[in-house]
Amino acid sequence: MVLSSQRYEALSPTETTPELVLLHGWGLSSVVWDSSVEALRALAHVTTIDLPGFGQSAQVPFTHLDDLLAQIHDALPKQALLMGFSLGGMLAVQLAAKYPDAIQGVMTIASNARFTALDEWPNAMSEEVFEGFYASAEQSMAVTLKRFLGLQSKGGSQEKVLLKRLRAMAAADVIEPVTALGMLRLLARLDNREILTALTQPALHILASHDELVPSGVVSDYALLGQQTALIDGACHTLFLSQSEACLAEVAAFIQQLPSVIHPRRCQKAAVARSFSRAAATYDDVAELQRNVGERLLSYLPEQAIRAMDLGCGTGHFLSAVARTTQCDQLLALDLAEGMLSYAREHHSDEMHCQWIGGDAEALPLANDSVSVIFSSLAIQWCEDLPALFSEIERVLEPGGRFVFSTLGPETLDELRSAWRTVDDYVHVNRFEERAVLEAAMSRFPNASVDEQTITLTYQRLTELTRELKSLGAHNVNTGRPGGLMGKAKVKLFREAYESFRNADGLLPATYQVWYGSVVKPLAVSQDRD
Repeated sequence: MVLSSQRYEALSPTETTPELVLLHGWGLSSVVWDSSVEALRALAHVTTIDLPGFGQSAQVPFTHLDDLLAQIHDALPKQALLMGFSLGGMLAVQLAAKYPDAIQGVMTIASNARFTALDEWPNAMSEEVFEGFYASAEQSMAVTLKRFLGLQSKGGSQEKVLLKRLRAMAAADVIEPVTALGMLRLLARLDNREILTALTQPALHILASHDELVPSGVVSDYALLGQQTALIDGACHTLFLSQSEACLAEVAAFIQQLPSVIHPRRCQKAAVARSFSRAAATYDDVAELQRNVGERLLSYLPEQAIRAMDLGCGTGHFLSAVARTTQCDQLLALDLAEGMLSYAREHHSDEMHCQWIGGDAEALPLANDSVSVIFSSLAIQWCEDLPALFSEIERVLEPGGRFVFSTLGPETLDELRSAWRTVDDYVHVNRFEERAVLEAAMSRFPNASVDEQTITLTYQRLTELTRELKSLGAHNVNTGRPGGLMGKAKVKLFREAYESFRNADGLLPATYQVWYGSVVKPLAVSQDRD
């Protein structure tokens, strides 16, 4: 069955007017948005959706989270911008992770990354309180809904007036108790902490200072997940009703910052930058492979250069070695991840004179014919347009200049990929380009070469590998990745599948396919460019 939805045209539509989709929370259907739609139509086309068990979708069942997300996805317009309230916000994050090509951005209102508390996530409802609330709903949905309306209005300005408005909405609403109980149980199970750290789309979390259900302290928790927040002062849980103007101002500012169309590749690159920025402090502790590969790549460098660059410098580990090997007069350190660049600047500024540059390898912020040597170790595998990368390399290299690089091939972590294939069809491991694609991109250089090396690391336990990948910032950012935490059954299947690779020494292998490349810009290429 199809979820009920209602679309409202923007007041002054253009070709780039966004498609804003509103997802309500638990306890009230999309009627909760009725007073907000008109103001939002000044910003976007607006679509409201009734979740299963509520409003016009009261008779639509759902069996599990994936089923629910698929139902909502089928009701979305193309390139939707999601705004979800409470449970709706948590579902919006799940949708953005599961369907990244379909979702332009996410706003949550009074939503937590996890609704029920854990020792490491204290700013949430206690499990004991939630179970009491759930038991109450099982016994009497009507009584529990009445209590819930009071919690949603408590703490805001004109609390009694707001509660009266919510009760009027509830009186005209339809709720199917069994499905509503299923949605309530889902609210307690959802945990968006991990997927938020790898979310590719822009996101904003609007919170209330006097929320009885989502503590305002979660603002700092969201910051640790790398998320943007806005805190509305004097507001309760239904902050878009109690402080509508302040909430609308945050929504408008977020929408105005969005490009008219967000390309999935740009989203993915932003996710890569955020992931590596967060890993800066832990990266060097576990980067055994990266150090070994970089040491070998140093042998590809020429012995003399005027201006050298470490492209994708990361923590700055190889900066001194590049400067020493090339005897360069000037050294540039460039990275897309601002967190990595800041860490490198802080820990290596005393060692050498270096110019620090935040930039994208596919759009280098450098002049034509300006660099003698470019060194890049295990960085370009995160580029999404290799022809654009090598075009930029050719542009900025001086005639006779050299680019040496190491990168990963598609057989990297094949054991990990194979183990996950026994569990489901999601993409759990980052995918890297085939050699033919790399060589085609390098073909603009007449004397390009590529060498291959297979490196196998071993581990006593699988958790050693997965924690290492997390500490490196090598999160899965591919389209088609799973949209949340794995259930215990799937994790068990995955571990059992990986155990089949344990070798005669009793160790678990992780294999990396490494390519080392070198290109030289011909002397004849020196020419003026626009």
